[in-house]
Amino acid sequence: MARRGGSYYVWMPIATADTRIHVAGDGLAGSTGWRELAERRTRYTSNLVSTFLNQVKTKVDQKIVRVIATIVAWGFACDSILGLYQTNARAQNLGYDLLITWRAESLFAVGGQPYSVRGFLYPPSILLLLRPIAGHSQASITKYGLVLTIVISIAAVMLAAVAIGRPWFGMTAALTTFGLSYTGAFTGELSLENVSVLCWFALSVFLLAAINNKWIIGGIAIGLSFAFKPLLLPLLVVFLLARQWKALLVAIGLPFILNLVAVIFVADPMAVLSKLPSLTNRVGTGVNFNSAWVDVARNLGWPEFVTILIRSFTAIVAVGATWISWTRIDDKRLRLITSSSVLLIGTYLAGTISEYHFMLTLVPLLMTVVVAGSVMRIPISWIGGAWMMTVLILPGKLLGLGIDANNSAFRAFGMSIILLSVFFWHLRKAKDIPKKDDQLATEFNAT
Repeated sequence: MARRGGSYYVWMPIATADTRIHVAGDGLAGSTGWRELAERRTRYTSNLVSTFLNQVKTKVDQKIVRVIATIVAWGFACDSILGLYQTNARAQNLGYDLLITWRAESLFAVGGQPYSVRGFLYPPSILLLLRPIAGHSQASITKYGLVLTIVISIAAVMLAAVAIGRPWFGMTAALTTFGLSYTGAFTGELSLENVSVLCWFALSVFLLAAINNKWIIGGIAIGLSFAFKPLLLPLLVVFLLARQWKALLVAIGLPFILNLVAVIFVADPMAVLSKLPSLTNRVGTGVNFNSAWVDVARNLGWPEFVTILIRSFTAIVAVGATWISWTRIDDKRLRLITSSSVLLIGTYLAGTISEYHFMLTLVPLLMTVVVAGSVMRIPISWIGGAWMMTVLILPGKLLGLGIDANNSAFRAFGMSIILLSVFFWHLRKAKDIPKKDDQLATEFNAT
């Protein structure tokens, strides 16, 4: 209150009231803004959660589909394998190769001369390792031998699948098992029950161990395979390339010790030396089953000097392809599998013996079709792989050969396609590297 003249008047803080009114208004406006912001955040969070749940649902649905598809694939694979089992179980000549070993083991068990058995050409060490089969009958040997051949084959596929980074019970293993049931390499192995299946299993163990830097385990696997059959002998080069000297010593020393012990107990062990020429120069119908160039060329009627040139050229390409694969492939899985397979192919072609069950050791290479950068992704390699496994063989009339000789010829053609594909595919990639480096250098200098 203030006095002005002779009267008093009341001073009202209008500005203050207006200020309070405006403040209240701002408070109401701010409350509305925060409410809208909160609603926007709620909607955003809701949308985010909804999107996340949809993605989870999609992934779960995809996983369910993959699981169902894998189960169905294994169903087809098991059905095919079961059909093969039933067919081979009724065959008259089941276990032809295994029975030869069984007869030798039976003689060894009673102190006889195992190498008097016709067709027994395995090293003495196998007589120690397979000694238990001598106590079984012929019927049980062939029956259980068929089951074990199937089980060991599936196990080899599963280990190879893990080696290339796929689940052991996944789609890759299922489709490979299913596909094998239609190949001559696998069906022939089931009827013969040859110890080549053990070498295939040992190869899968070696690849898985080497990829995971467990070279000693790989050396043990390869060494034991030598004790059964020296089919994987070229893989010693892989130990040299990887400079794994201890593992190399294990791979060589293990079969040496086993054979040294066997020589003490086996009657006339040196008799095996007299049978080795049959492996270097086949005669009779055995020529038709050999897919090495030496006998394929003989069946085709090629001159001897042509055979020598082809075998020499094959050996040179195999050495070059092995070196290129080892030095140019960055993926460790592909480097090991491709190099190992090329060494085996070169030996099978340029050597003196190569039968259809040998091709099982090349299954890991075929399985790399699911790995980016593999030579098996080239269409021409599909043809080579099919012929190599005795699938989609062209009629024998084209070459004028019988069924067995024709199959052996196309196995040689298939392996040659794979070998050349590896050589030129990775050679081309190797030549592209300097070009890319030069291009990057040019761009850098221009910048």
